[in-house]
Amino acid sequence: MRDIKARFFKQLYIGCSKIGGKGLFAGETIKAGDIILSFGGVLALVEDRNSGKYLSSTFAGITDGIMICEDGDSEKDLSDYINHSCQPNVGMDDCITIVAISDIQKDEELLCDYSFWEADETWKMRCECNCGSPKCRKQISGSDWKSVGSNHPYFRYYAPFLQRRIVVNEREA
Repeated sequence: MRDIKARFFKQLYIGCSKIGGKGLFAGETIKAGDIILSFGGVLALVEDRNSGKYLSSTFAGITDGIMICEDGDSEKDLSDYINHSCQPNVGMDDCITIVAISDIQKDEELLCDYSFWEADETWKMRCECNCGSPKCRKQISGSDWKSVGSNHPYFRYYAPFLQRRIVVNEREA
């Protein structure tokens, strides 16, 4: 049973990704600022991430120490197919809502920077990033948010708890 129900506000579909494997694609044109989806699943402690109780590919941090994910008996939903890119076209509007950063054309892949929600410093993306962006970081980890300031162009698309961490880091620096 889910704690939070996933919601999808745009037509989306799963397709073959140029970045790798399967990806989530726009089934219609989406305008910058449009709400696309809200994550759903169960709430879990970050420390339980590797317990085997949850699907390993479905975690998103929603506040300090708590993630939303799919339990081990669940199937992935559409949101679980959003691939990482260092040049994203979607980001966070709040702790569970994904919005378009830029206009997205029909049949374009939805791409998010995992640092927008990933704060587990023990986490590293399994493979090297293959997004092709000129600013590609290659190694993606749960510490990537630390290199972002409140003046970063994507700052507003970070989960609120990470925005707070970023501001605190700036004050302490």
